[in-house]
Amino acid sequence: MTRSNACGGASKSPRTRRRGFLAYEVDSGKYHIDRASLLWSAVGELLLSEVLAARKYMRGRLLDVGCGIRPYALVYDEVVDQSFGIEVAYSPHGTAAADVICSADSLPFPDESFDTILCTEVLEHTRRPWLVMAELARVVCAGSHIIMSVPFIYPEHEAPNDYWRFTVNGIRSLCEDVGLDILEVGCRGGPIATALALSANVAVRGVNAISRGLRRNPPLRDSRLIRMLIAVPEMVYLSAIRKRLGFLEQPPVSQWMSPGFFIVARRIS
Repeated sequence: MTRSNACGGASKSPRTRRRGFLAYEVDSGKYHIDRASLLWSAVGELLLSEVLAARKYMRGRLLDVGCGIRPYALVYDEVVDQSFGIEVAYSPHGTAAADVICSADSLPFPDESFDTILCTEVLEHTRRPWLVMAELARVVCAGSHIIMSVPFIYPEHEAPNDYWRFTVNGIRSLCEDVGLDILEVGCRGGPIATALALSANVAVRGVNAISRGLRRNPPLRDSRLIRMLIAVPEMVYLSAIRKRLGFLEQPPVSQWMSPGFFIVARRIS
């Protein structure tokens, strides 16, 4: 069911639309990560760039797997005919924006039900990712596309439901085993992005521990100064990438050490 109105914590204004961690500036047509929602945003910005570049593959009926509050609906609802979201009942992001509550390894849809599947940062939270991939390949139409992202070197999150990390060869194998042809593989940064993501995570966990020790309410992480100190290195990094210094983070180095990968695959038959 296409959702043109905001839901699940989303809001809409004449100039800016927000849905979870994603914001869309209507006047300029630009998307960006809302830093008020994410303390470390560099990896999110890199993933957003890949999702925007993959809009050319989005069409028809789209399934958003592990949709959360559907932040990427701001992107795909502009280019598809219908969108459906699925989520598990125990999702930390809630289920208000989901159309169907189910597990990704047992989808309640007939074969070849969708023209596009979007599955970002979901496989690591599934116990049996090979079964999830088989289900995605089953419900996508022949010749249509699955757009996904997976973490590689990235901290544990959403525990206890965090089980896997994937190398490039690992995700290639999962795709090929279920009859998918990989069209694109992108790295969400390289060693620098990895170091930033890990150090920001350590900083946030440290600040949280101090807040608990001091019984601080609201916690220190909500302080504008603390948030700025955590965000500045990532802002510098993103600025350098946008000034065409991204060659420092390109393959093969980025495949050796990257926060994660972005994949576009096509069902062959």
